[in-house]
Amino acid sequence: MKAGIFLNFIGLGSNLLHLSYCHQIAKRYGPVTIITQCKKLREAINDDPLINDVVILEKKKKKLFHIFYLSKVLKKLNLDKLFIYYPGIRIYLAAKISGIRDIKYYKNIKKKNLHLVDAAKNFTSECLSLNSCPTETRFFVSNSNRKIGKNIIHEDKFNIVLGVGSSGPTTKWGVENYSNLINRLNLNNNFYFFLLCGKDENNLSNQIMSNINKKNCSSLHDMTIKELIPILTS
Repeated sequence: MKAGIFLNFIGLGSNLLHLSYCHQIAKRYGPVTIITQCKKLREAINDDPLINDVVILEKKKKKLFHIFYLSKVLKKLNLDKLFIYYPGIRIYLAAKISGIRDIKYYKNIKKKNLHLVDAAKNFTSECLSLNSCPTETRFFVSNSNRKIGKNIIHEDKFNIVLGVGSSGPTTKWGVENYSNLINRLNLNNNFYFFLLCGKDENNLSNQIMSNINKKNCSSLHDMTIKELIPILTS
């Protein structure tokens, strides 16, 4: 049984948020193929034995032509099942055209009302007939990659990674909020913070660091996902 999972998200965070549900499906049907718009996802889950492959989609502007593009991509994968973690008929139609027989998708959810965690949890539970469905993302990291993390973390402190960047302006928490959070935590213990943000968000991390009272913070905007994941799991 060859199962695929369609994650129609560009941001790495939104994709990784669904990793727990991908694992549930893989435990039932074997290692899965993930289809996504996120170019960094393959690097982030490269060590995961429950992920067979990550297929990166090209951006297409015209919706009608995009349906045929998606169907062509899906047809090449020879999937028996496809789980679509996104509302809308366009991806479903592409999957039908590609010849996939068993297709599951968000039928009664509008995009503006989409709650990523609740929708994915309920969808997975329903598709797999689960009484409870874990939502916490867990990473598989090879020993060689763990060594990378150990060379970067501060062993004399409690290390915290904050994802301060975002793929969209509506999901940014803001410089003031992150600065206040770090300063308040520093009053209680000896922490070291890594600020994770995009390569074009240097100004964001610099603003946060300039507002921190205790200078035990650095930016990870130049770090690759392969280097970052071991830090998150060390």
